[in-house]
Amino acid sequence: MSNKDLDTARLLITKYGLENAVHHNGTANEKSVMQKIMATHPEMRKLSKQISNLIEEMVPIINDLSTKEQQEQLSEIAPELLAKKESQKRIRELPPLKDAVDGKVITRYAPEPNGEMHLGHAYTAFFADYYAKKYRGTFVLRFEDTNPKQERVEYMDAHREDLDWLGLEPTKEVIVSNDMLVFYEKAVELIEKNYAYTCICSVDKMRTLRGEMKSCEHSKNNSTDTMNDWKKMLAGDYNEGEIVLRLRSDMENKNAVMRDPAIFAIRKGDHCLQGEKYSLWPLYDFAVAVEDNLCGITHVGRSAEFDSRIELQNKIRELLGLLPHPDIFHYARFNVLGSPASKRKIKPLVEEGKVEGWDDIRLVTIKGMKKRGIVPEAIKQVIKEVGMTTQPTNIDWSLLTATNRKIIDSSSNRYFFVSEPVVIYIEGAPENRISKMLLHPDDAKRGSRKITTNGLFLIDQSDYENMKVNDEFRLKDLYNVKLINKKINPNKIDSVKISEELKSFLKQFPVHCIGKYSGEELKPGPKIQWVVADAKQTVLVEVKVPGVLFIDGTFNENSLKIETGYAEAGVAKLLPDTIVQFERYGFVRVDKATKSKIFVNLAHK
Repeated sequence: MSNKDLDTARLLITKYGLENAVHHNGTANEKSVMQKIMATHPEMRKLSKQISNLIEEMVPIINDLSTKEQQEQLSEIAPELLAKKESQKRIRELPPLKDAVDGKVITRYAPEPNGEMHLGHAYTAFFADYYAKKYRGTFVLRFEDTNPKQERVEYMDAHREDLDWLGLEPTKEVIVSNDMLVFYEKAVELIEKNYAYTCICSVDKMRTLRGEMKSCEHSKNNSTDTMNDWKKMLAGDYNEGEIVLRLRSDMENKNAVMRDPAIFAIRKGDHCLQGEKYSLWPLYDFAVAVEDNLCGITHVGRSAEFDSRIELQNKIRELLGLLPHPDIFHYARFNVLGSPASKRKIKPLVEEGKVEGWDDIRLVTIKGMKKRGIVPEAIKQVIKEVGMTTQPTNIDWSLLTATNRKIIDSSSNRYFFVSEPVVIYIEGAPENRISKMLLHPDDAKRGSRKITTNGLFLIDQSDYENMKVNDEFRLKDLYNVKLINKKINPNKIDSVKISEELKSFLKQFPVHCIGKYSGEELKPGPKIQWVVADAKQTVLVEVKVPGVLFIDGTFNENSLKIETGYAEAGVAKLLPDTIVQFERYGFVRVDKATKSKIFVNLAHK
């Protein structure tokens, strides 16, 4: 292990060890710390043995600290993890589960790993986590990976990372494809009891027959014929689409799902975990029915759109004697106006390049919202507010952003930023004036930053355009100015003694104007945002400004805009993921930095 890897490992063990201790009455669990590091930092998995040894060495030291010391240290190195614990305490109570027994409730979040986590997923995972904690039970993360052409390990990792970021904590993980032999065993059981038959009807033919509530000729097959076909299916003798195994059910059932549904199909391809080991795969309802029993699931949260499938899954369990059925608690799917909240709609946007990826800040994917600057507590509060209604609900981005604003306002430091800058020179301004600006107006303990001014400033072009000669305004938190000349040649500020370097910096701005210093006393009138017009006291900032992706169902080609401007120099020292407020502009999240530019995303005003 290199020195760099060693330092990284020690930092991660300290951070997650303290977090686990704070969450569990002062005692960190070594296994949980290891799982957290492996789930959130896959690049460290190659060092798992060395990290395990370090955990055995370091966690006992963490556990010897008092709970106060643990909280203080966590607050210093990762305050967001401490805030996560506090936010969980504020989650209001939701309705009790039917027939829930303390210590025996088992819930599950079961995504298919063919895309990344979005707000709809978070809705399901939140309830699973909430009720498992409420009843001191088990929360199962289960990957439904039975479609070999679609599943990706990277999507599994993404779900793990997003759950962790949200503060949702599975206590057990299951990968469905690891239970293929169990599925085959259960299929044989159905075949032997003549509850299933093989069918080679085309999809179109079967669709027509099911619509007419008529059986196909293959439903007359006996168990011996079906078993012969099944063995050939297992041996890989059929191609995709040539044959399926159907459940012998009720072709006259009013629920179309129950009309002899397919429960196994040929799906050939290189599975992300199983390779080409299997070509015969269980379909969704069969896999869920069996797997819920294997996992011991007692309660399942489900949106109303899946109601029609409950009858089929229960039927499969009854035929196989896999009882009792889990209790179902319902909630409605909800949509964010203008932004799709389903994988079926998001995935084509990613694949067609209409968005920048799963983490596009216009999307309601978890990574997109994180990158934008929406925090976990805001997402969970919105889920609480929507609640467990069974009525389809449409929410607006404004609900997310208003909720987020309330949460991050008190923790976001303030900085000055000017977009589309215009240069203004203030005649008679105090020279080498050093001003102390609080990092947060309501928290002096957080400290301040020093800004030195000499009379040359950048102000926002929109403010400039609204000014008239002789208008008086105030440079925010500084002093009053009277505009005396609205537009001049940049080369004619003869009274200003500036360096050649500063002259070069000022030439890039399209408009220069002149104001006159008019005192310190606070007067009524507009307050103008500013930064010092000096390359050494500013940093170039590029802001991504997200808009609504769809307007009246049509993709909005102009839903992402780029604005550039200058912020005070302190912004250059901010780390990625930091959320701050650009005063009189909006809350932004720092995305990345180069030597010459800072890239941020506008979360909201």
